[in-house]
Amino acid sequence: MKTILVTGSLGHIGVFLTEYLEKMGYNVIGSDVMMRDADNYVRADITSFEDLYRIFKKDRIDIVIHMGAEVGRMRGEEYPQKMVYVNDVGTINVVNLCLDCGTRLVYFSTSEVYGRLFDDGQTIVEEDLEKGSAFTTTNIYAMSKLFGEAIVRHHVENYDLNAVTIRPFMIYGPGEYPSKYRTAICNFVHQALTGQKITVHKGAERAWCYIDDFVEGVQLVMNTKFSGNYEAYNIGSDETHTMEEVARVIIDETKGSENQIEIIEPPSQFMSLVKRFSIDKVRKLGYRPRISLKKGVHNVVEWQKKEVLRHQSFS
Repeated sequence: MKTILVTGSLGHIGVFLTEYLEKMGYNVIGSDVMMRDADNYVRADITSFEDLYRIFKKDRIDIVIHMGAEVGRMRGEEYPQKMVYVNDVGTINVVNLCLDCGTRLVYFSTSEVYGRLFDDGQTIVEEDLEKGSAFTTTNIYAMSKLFGEAIVRHHVENYDLNAVTIRPFMIYGPGEYPSKYRTAICNFVHQALTGQKITVHKGAERAWCYIDDFVEGVQLVMNTKFSGNYEAYNIGSDETHTMEEVARVIIDETKGSENQIEIIEPPSQFMSLVKRFSIDKVRKLGYRPRISLKKGVHNVVEWQKKEVLRHQSFS
């Protein structure tokens, strides 16, 4: 039975991924910076080599899924030093321990690394990142993750690191509490349920991927045979909608009012208006996203009714 270390295991994706891998029969050790009393959890700061070393010293780690990071466009603009330090120093620590222990690494990047490559409206494939650079990124988060990819690639090509990279696209699902740092779907649902305005960027287009589909894709990539070359995989959905369509699906599910939707001009900074991308590479591994936007939104709405609105009513 393989032992998998998941850094960032208490994040939204980390919680789902840890549970999924345990159900699939893996021995999973979760790690994050928060306190938690659980047998399969170790508190560790990825910027501390000593913290991580204790985990590797105690257990034989076969695979590290490295999700531990400062995440999000706005968080990066507000706390750039923290984001760069955590995302890149942390990745160097993980890489060095994986090299020392012969451990496979699954590095989590982001769709944001493509940056202005999205601007011409063409469908992006993984190899297109070669056309970009730090100068084509649109935010600090993307820069930190792009440099993280460069660190991983450098060690694959020069030190034989056994690694693969995942670039997640628009992951959503139950478990997110609304805030300006969370996904648009999470916030749109909360706004619809509470009678607030849903602010939609004119012309924005996304393909949203439900969390259950995504974690299945992670497992497929995790188990790919190491080719000896640097490989990256886009994981997301190919069900594309304008964000106005997404808002209308949410209004319909929550029985809200069309008048809640407010279309505004998009910001000129920090984001790509349209993200068109290919998932053909991960499909060749057997990946098949199954949860429709309508079904996924329904699940988020039901969860927020139970977990978010109920708590707010007592606050």
